[in-house]
Amino acid sequence: MKERDLQLMQNEEDFVKAHCTLEFFKGSGAGGQHRNKTSSAVRIMHIASGLGAEDCTERSQHRNRSNAVRKLKMLIALNIRNTPAVELIPRMECSMNAPDYPLFVAQLLDIIVDCKCDHKAAALRCNISNSALVKKLARDPALWQKFCKLREDSGLPQLHL
Repeated sequence: MKERDLQLMQNEEDFVKAHCTLEFFKGSGAGGQHRNKTSSAVRIMHIASGLGAEDCTERSQHRNRSNAVRKLKMLIALNIRNTPAVELIPRMECSMNAPDYPLFVAQLLDIIVDCKCDHKAAALRCNISNSALVKKLARDPALWQKFCKLREDSGLPQLHL
């Protein structure tokens, strides 16, 4: 199994401890006096890739940290490719709220890139229909945007929903 996949499977605490730097700061925006007095906003950086995410939506530093880690794992899934693709997707159904969703996204994009962004070949490799693959991609706006960008960079025509 590749390093990226191992990192995406780690629990939040181990992932942050081993691969990230954390920074806490005072968030800006609505929230009143309490928000401006505490350093509840979180910025997290992935050391190996330089990718970063931050969150300041909650008053709780712990919830902001969890949200920032989720965002960072999705950034890693969307931007770091393992080639050739390692076929580990155990099932083609994965909730967007599931803890293993970033790993699912990363491996799905690996397969798509391995198939030179041909969604039909990728669907065949995943053992699902073309339309089922397109629906899985389109339900997540960030994933759909990445897929469209990969197709554009490969010189393939844009798909329409």
